[in-house]
Amino acid sequence: MHRILDRVKFCWCKTNRWHRALFLLIIAELKWIPGNRLGFECNDPSLSHPYTGDTISWKWLIAVTALLPLALMLVVEKIFHKSDDRKASTKRALKWSKEYLFGLLVNLVFVSILKVLVGEPRPHFFDTCGPKEADTCEGSEFVPRYTCTKQGWVAQSDRSFPSGHTSMAVHAALFVAWYLHRRLTLPSHTLTVRSLQATSVLSGAACAVSRVLDRRHHWRDVLAGAGIAVVGLQFTIFRLCKNFECPRETELKNGIDDKKINETGESPTALHDNANM
Repeated sequence: MHRILDRVKFCWCKTNRWHRALFLLIIAELKWIPGNRLGFECNDPSLSHPYTGDTISWKWLIAVTALLPLALMLVVEKIFHKSDDRKASTKRALKWSKEYLFGLLVNLVFVSILKVLVGEPRPHFFDTCGPKEADTCEGSEFVPRYTCTKQGWVAQSDRSFPSGHTSMAVHAALFVAWYLHRRLTLPSHTLTVRSLQATSVLSGAACAVSRVLDRRHHWRDVLAGAGIAVVGLQFTIFRLCKNFECPRETELKNGIDDKKINETGESPTALHDNANM
């Protein structure tokens, strides 16, 4: 047993953060971790909606949330943050995009694990699961254990909480909005930035609302997905992307401050206070 554990530790140490996150996502999606099923109330109207599909498919959502921020950052860095090194702006955009994608992956891992651990029935539970216990239960009797008769739809039936669509959409929307706030700071860009930020945030909100209207999630699932996105975004922006600060810009700012100190013998804060006196 010890040899097996040592082997697992050795293999784990040889992997990087991407391998580990993908591994956790795979075992969650394949339900290789102990899961749960919340059960259901007989004749529960909130679980009796028909399955109608997705307004926004997984493929479309992944394509937009993965590629749109990259395209936006490439354009902004190339046009508005030109450097003496022509490749510097592209490198910045690619680096931040990579960190963003990793943050999005971590977000998805947490959502997938919670889906398995909670096991909440979706609004179309009776339609896509067809639990055989529903034929014999009466009134509002609670059924803690059930067996789906539509085996091909099991994965679609009991993974409502939290909403993965919402979490990804909100993560991407707020990331774009904050990036624009940090990297397009000139007064002449204010109207453009506000318009793009509003479009981004409203798009994320529209995706969240569509999950409820499609009867794919309950409202609490959508709110939980948005909350996970907000928390994960703190990690993505401030830890991974360093709040979109460039080393050269920071060094230049510090250099200006040092120059002021050398010339006057006072710190920039003292100069500012003296100017206001």
